[in-house]
Amino acid sequence: MAKKRSCRRTTDENIIHEKAVKMRKMTDEQLVNYVENRVEKARSEGFNRGKEQTPKYKPVSIEKIINEIGDIRGIGAAKLDGIQSILKKHLEVSTDV
Repeated sequence: MAKKRSCRRTTDENIIHEKAVKMRKMTDEQLVNYVENRVEKARSEGFNRGKEQTPKYKPVSIEKIINEIGDIRGIGAAKLDGIQSILKKHLEVSTDV
């Protein structure tokens, strides 16, 4: 394959070429440090991006839910207490997070 002349490179190719030359001139120690720093930076950026994309949950008020369910005809106080205990059992864990 023929060598490509530098005057025929695009600006992006020149930037890539300069980075490659810089990396080839690095010592083993410098190269390892460079790669480790890049990996750590990518890991932290990925963590931060993932943190931003997590869904935001609204806090759950069991009392509001119980009051709303209590307005339904046919649900008495005993059934409402059972529903409330089930809601507390399952929702207390997720609202503390």
